[in-house]
Amino acid sequence: MSKLSSQTKSFIVLFGLAVIGTYLCTMLWPDIASFNFKSYTYQYSPIPKNLDKPIAQAESAPVVDTATWKDYSNTDLGLSFKYKPDWKVKDVITKKDFKIIEIDPGAKFYNIKIYVSPKEFYVMEGLPTKTETIAGKEALNVNDLLYGIKTDTNYYTFDIGLSLSLVPDFMAMVHSVQFQ
Repeated sequence: MSKLSSQTKSFIVLFGLAVIGTYLCTMLWPDIASFNFKSYTYQYSPIPKNLDKPIAQAESAPVVDTATWKDYSNTDLGLSFKYKPDWKVKDVITKKDFKIIEIDPGAKFYNIKIYVSPKEFYVMEGLPTKTETIAGKEALNVNDLLYGIKTDTNYYTFDIGLSLSLVPDFMAMVHSVQFQ
């Protein structure tokens, strides 16, 4: 075996281990040898088509006091809301058919975004939602992480992004929204 390369030796050892492992598996778990993989059916559960029914909520988020929060108002986009004093609201940008307000909660978090469009919600189609009322309007809620609210003129999508530890503050911000 000394004339074999180290790669060949490694292959022989790994192949031997695979054979021994397969043999031990069939001895320790004899049913695997008789398992009919062709008859096994995968159980697929698509996202439900009926989105009018609310989904179950795991637990209630704690109540957040917004008395000391700052106010943001944008008459062009027709909304105002409260946000934490240490957060920063960036200038509105436009991408495709959406005007986007970004709220920066700090360096260790992803930005919260509010998408405003006269045509549609941002990335909400086909998601399971529950309904609630925010500022007198019916709101679609996707697990307290994404909200969609339609007014007479606009579709508003509130997106927390990946900063899941901010859910209570995000919910308080969304529930403080007023439409003009």
